[in-house]
Amino acid sequence: MRRTAARIAFATVSVTAAAVLLSACGSDDPADAGRHADPAALAWVDKVCSGVATGSAKLSQPPAFDPANPQTTKTAMVSFLNSLSAALDDMAGGIRNAGVPPVPDGQSAVDKATTTLGETKSKVSATLAQMQDAKVTDQASLQKVVADADSTMSGLSEPEGPIKHLRTNPELDLAFTESTTCRQVYGGNA
Repeated sequence: MRRTAARIAFATVSVTAAAVLLSACGSDDPADAGRHADPAALAWVDKVCSGVATGSAKLSQPPAFDPANPQTTKTAMVSFLNSLSAALDDMAGGIRNAGVPPVPDGQSAVDKATTTLGETKSKVSATLAQMQDAKVTDQASLQKVVADADSTMSGLSEPEGPIKHLRTNPELDLAFTESTTCRQVYGGNA
């Protein structure tokens, strides 16, 4: 039973880590004292951080697992994956709704970021479909569902998620670093 709980926790950590890492806006690097972000780029980044925060809020209550009740655990995992899917939509929408970044090559960074979110959502959707269709009647069948989820969700450990693509643009990176909104939403690491 402990092994099953550990596998479920591992699967949940894999899924949760992907979502949490998607919302990482920040950097520990101090802003360049001689150069400041363009106000339009700051406004754009503020919109993105607010949109990502909306998606992340859907994940504030991780599922409660009861290893003694495999069906309840499966239901909790399905519910969490539905929340994760909705959160990914919100995050991608937040980036798209911010519009074209007012910086050179900004659209390219947005395209890469939203592609990453789309790929992540595809894996979440595949995992969700597998879980919904799985017959869970005992610990062994639950372990199989968790192992299948681990396999499908593999590769979602990119530490900075889609924000990494936005931050490859020097102007957007500076704006993320200076954004008061990102610092308020994500703490002092923005």
